[in-house]
Amino acid sequence: KQWYQRRVRGKEKRMLKAKEKKANTKKFEKAVKLETSILESSSDPKKIAGKPVSSNNIQFSKFETKTKEDLDLMSSKKKKKKKDLVKMLDEAKKKKKEVTALQKSTDEKSADKLQDKAWQKAISMAKGEKQKDNPDLIVKTIKRKEQAKKKSKKEWNERTGGQKKAQKEKQKKRQANIEKRIQGKKQKK
Repeated sequence: KQWYQRRVRGKEKRMLKAKEKKANTKKFEKAVKLETSILESSSDPKKIAGKPVSSNNIQFSKFETKTKEDLDLMSSKKKKKKKDLVKMLDEAKKKKKEVTALQKSTDEKSADKLQDKAWQKAISMAKGEKQKDNPDLIVKTIKRKEQAKKKSKKEWNERTGGQKKAQKEKQKKRQANIEKRIQGKKQKK
């Protein structure tokens, strides 16, 4: 009787989860439809870029919403593959050379470019993006990964060598047992 009750409770839980999931997908679909309808209606003449216009006590204003393309871009950013460390090192060295060249020059354009780069870096740091532009740190990570590879290769070779040794010992023991059996049969005759 108890196992039946547990089974029924488990089934009820699964059904509740399925209902919640279905409701969440419906909410998401409604939100996407609403956003697309807002985007389509943005060509309405009553709306002037960013300025609210009232007509009959209703206020229209510009809304910034995410389109399907934006959502696709966001999901593709999450699936971003890791860059090759050697390429990252080359890029970091190039950036460092550019910055040193900009610092040495005295014209306003180079100062503006330098300031723009500093702002871009500050903004990306504020977003929480990791800064991978220090060549020294990238070299350290490359060395660390190479050492880890060497270590794992050494361990693998030891493991396979140990297996081969054990196999040879077993073969020797088997051969000795076979010879022993043959000698025993000869002595009985």
